[in-house]
Amino acid sequence: MSNEEYLKLIPEKLCEEEINDGLITVLFIKKPSIIEKIFFRNLINKPHKIDLDEIGSFIWGEINKSNSVENIVELTKQHFGEKVEPAENRVVQFMKQMHSTKLIMLYEKQGID
Repeated sequence: MSNEEYLKLIPEKLCEEEINDGLITVLFIKKPSIIEKIFFRNLINKPHKIDLDEIGSFIWGEINKSNSVENIVELTKQHFGEKVEPAENRVVQFMKQMHSTKLIMLYEKQGID
């Protein structure tokens, strides 16, 4: 899928989060492997954590079921300016990573005719 196709999608969060000092930590339960089920039963339902940096925390905060990826790119540019360039590539890459690890779902925008 090209960056242009990603820009039209609407992301939705699929996991919980914690906010510490303005930075977000994403919490998720990973599907355990067979080895983990056998040897690490006590850790199976323990949430895994991903600490986001300032830019990742801002992007995550803009995911709200109505902002398209394109809107989030524009908001990120407005907030960070040159610091985030190339903004489109960075935001799309963030969305790809979050989607591939099943932390967000990406939907096509439903138009009303």
